[in-house]
Amino acid sequence: MAKAKLTLYVDEKTSKLAHKTARLSGKSISTIVKEYFMNKQKEIRSKEISDSVSKWIGILDTKKTYKELRDEHIESRLRRYEGLD
Repeated sequence: MAKAKLTLYVDEKTSKLAHKTARLSGKSISTIVKEYFMNKQKEIRSKEISDSVSKWIGILDTKKTYKELRDEHIESRLRRYEGLD
């Protein structure tokens, strides 16, 4: 994964809280921020997305081309209709 720099400007109270949390958890602030955003993304996906839409998100995450996915779908339908599945 390529790394990028993220600069956050926060007030002094938030900064102290972030440093304290980092010391207590043994993680860096950047790791805590990364985990926060990853967890938020997971919450959004699981909460607001219907089953039919999550199916397509799963398909998007497979990194296959449309033609490969289409061919797999056609093959699975043929197997089902022929009673092979």
